[in-house]
Amino acid sequence: MTAQLPKVAFAGLGAMGFGMAAHLVESGFAVVGFDVYHPALEKFRALGQGASSAETPRAAVSDAVFFICMVATSIQATPLLFDENIGALGGLKENATIIMCSTVAPAYIDELQARLKDLNRSDIRLIDSPVSGGAGRAADGSLSIFASGEKPHLEHAHAVLQCMSGKLYEIPGGLGGGSKAKLIHQIFAGIHIAMASEAMGLAALAGLDTRDTYAKLSASDGSSWMFANRVPPMLDPDHKPYSAISIIAKDVVCSSPVS
Repeated sequence: MTAQLPKVAFAGLGAMGFGMAAHLVESGFAVVGFDVYHPALEKFRALGQGASSAETPRAAVSDAVFFICMVATSIQATPLLFDENIGALGGLKENATIIMCSTVAPAYIDELQARLKDLNRSDIRLIDSPVSGGAGRAADGSLSIFASGEKPHLEHAHAVLQCMSGKLYEIPGGLGGGSKAKLIHQIFAGIHIAMASEAMGLAALAGLDTRDTYAKLSASDGSSWMFANRVPPMLDPDHKPYSAISIIAKDVVCSSPVS
């Protein structure tokens, strides 16, 4: 007999978060979604069995074993967790696990741990596990995840993390290691996005056929995943963009304390 999968609360049903939460549902997890954007909640509920929603973070976590935070910034994460009236912390049961998938500064992870201790919630397991890969890989469960925390906590959350990832990296050194690794990764990503734009602009300035140039460069040794992934929307105005530039800009700014 197959063991029942643990209940998950998921906050942040945006471009990547929705795909992550939907993939968990498709994989058999019961997921309660929360987002401030009500159409996202309606879309999530429409997934059917296993997908439900709540009006507040506190209501979402009331019976959850795991709480995944996938909001865009730490500014959004703080009230989500700590608001006196609706914050998730007030509803998390004893020994629940917070999985921080948002890309935040490593110092913010330290702050979360300190606040949990100050609020007498040291029972809560905290895992620092930012993700990378975009909306498509979020939806099919093939993200890269940089996970850090206490070894028993990572083992406890392994099924959830594994479900969402194609590449699950356990970063040694304790909490904050995942965010440090992710932010260094984002420096690479930001450089590749900028250089992709510069390369295609140079191709256009040189009078080359940009579509043919892209096809050849993306198959060359000098290509990168970011080049192949981000140039198509540059060439086709009707192509749906994969991610907002503001997100990578935010991530690169978060990396400055690491350097």
